[in-house]
Amino acid sequence: MSMRTIGLSFKQNKLLVQLLLLLFILVLFSILSPYFLSVTNFMNVFNQMVEVGLIAIPMTMIVISGAMDLSVGSILGFSAVCMGIAFEHGLNIWASVLVALLAGLLCGAVNGYLIARHRMQAIVVTIGMLVMLRGLVYVLNQGRPISGYPDSFYFLGQQYIAGVPFNAIFLAAVFLLAHFVMKRTRFSTYVYGIGNNEEAVHYSGISVVRTRFILFLLSGLFSAMAGVFLVSRLASAEATSGTNIELDVLTATLIGGTHIFGGRGSLSGTFIGLLIIVFLRNGLNLLGVSVLYQAVILGALLLIAVGNKQFNRGLSR
Repeated sequence: MSMRTIGLSFKQNKLLVQLLLLLFILVLFSILSPYFLSVTNFMNVFNQMVEVGLIAIPMTMIVISGAMDLSVGSILGFSAVCMGIAFEHGLNIWASVLVALLAGLLCGAVNGYLIARHRMQAIVVTIGMLVMLRGLVYVLNQGRPISGYPDSFYFLGQQYIAGVPFNAIFLAAVFLLAHFVMKRTRFSTYVYGIGNNEEAVHYSGISVVRTRFILFLLSGLFSAMAGVFLVSRLASAEATSGTNIELDVLTATLIGGTHIFGGRGSLSGTFIGLLIIVFLRNGLNLLGVSVLYQAVILGALLLIAVGNKQFNRGLSR
């Protein structure tokens, strides 16, 4: 069997490999911890995966298009604090939520404008946005937490429906909707096309600028949405909200099979990658593993995922 055939065979069974890895994690931690394999623990995991899951949806689309957004954590924190400040100044809580979403859209629009219209490097623009927004958050509220929201607001992040967290149900519904968009609409064709050959898409009469702008707009919106759910779940908007969340998002996206160079990937794969990350973190927490070691493990997973894509790229040549 040739190396090229092996590479193609591996790609065809990629989903199976991801499912086997998830199963291995579930079995391993169920053996190592008596608390892991329980309904309560699983519901807690589903409750805590929502923020990463929401951001992973547009991130998958952006990486498929051949770009990356590293500012998502700072947009989350900035939007959350904007919501808190709006509420402190007497705005209705749901109007404050709208302020948060508009703040996220604005940040995404700035990223999209600079990257799509002016063709600036996405990684440079989004790192700049990351640093700027994180500093701006501390300027706006001096680093203090903002709490005291009405009980009706906590429904988003703390309420259960038939024993299942509402926010997890919401995440599943959004994933299904986004999966439909990426499987059945022209927009997905544009996204994959840009990731494979941007020039060919441009000469086909498709607006690459508009498509990229929409992607970063969605990234800003979903990051803000994640900020709203995080504040509802933790009952506090803090300057540190969303710090380093981009590591989990990118790891879930790349482990889920999305190609770091663009052109290939799926939201179903990202969802499995998300489950791998959250159950891995949960199991390590139950075993009392330090967050520092957890960061090392996640970083290693990210390197393995990227390295695997590079290896497969070599096999396909």
